[in-house]
Amino acid sequence: MRNEWISNVSHDLKTPLASIRGYAELLNEEQVSHAERQEYAEVIERQSLYMKELLDDFNLTLRLRNQELPLHIQEIKAERFTREMVIDILNDPRYDGYHINFESDDPALIWSIDQHLMKRALLNFIHNALLHNASDVEVDIRLEAGKLIIEDNGNGIAPDDLEQIFDRYYRGTNTKAQGTGLGMAIARDIITAHGGTVYLTSEQHQGTKIVIALKKED
Repeated sequence: MRNEWISNVSHDLKTPLASIRGYAELLNEEQVSHAERQEYAEVIERQSLYMKELLDDFNLTLRLRNQELPLHIQEIKAERFTREMVIDILNDPRYDGYHINFESDDPALIWSIDQHLMKRALLNFIHNALLHNASDVEVDIRLEAGKLIIEDNGNGIAPDDLEQIFDRYYRGTNTKAQGTGLGMAIARDIITAHGGTVYLTSEQHQGTKIVIALKKED
């Protein structure tokens, strides 16, 4: 796994590094205008931030797979935790105008989770539903019979992509090229680290449904 990590880091850093080097060389040109310098600097900054995000995600997925990441477990009310997360999304300017609904039939449900990691996992799923579909997509988030369900009526996932959707670095044919390609793998690994399960079903042009089951606490 460590050899795989080194190989993938080396491969995925080549493109942003080449971009940074190229624009850095352009900045040294005497004829470059102030506007062009600003544009090149913005590209360098953006690619640098992408590299940091990529390295952080590589480290996280490696530690999750090797069971080297300590979980800071707390007992929390699942309904409150999920509702507050949905409110944060609705207050995010990036998702202004999106249709996100939350319902719960299990107000007493208690989860024992690492709140930071679990929030990241669930946000990965929700953000995918929002970012990889048209702005009129509807996303329903439900606590139902002890399970968390995230369902959208968007593009859906092609049959050939379904089997690989949780693979690291995999981007399906319906996704927009952005991010590190590790989000789905990280989300699944976080849920697995909590002793939970995640099940995804999808049909093209009919949407996608994700069902997450975590261990209940009495």
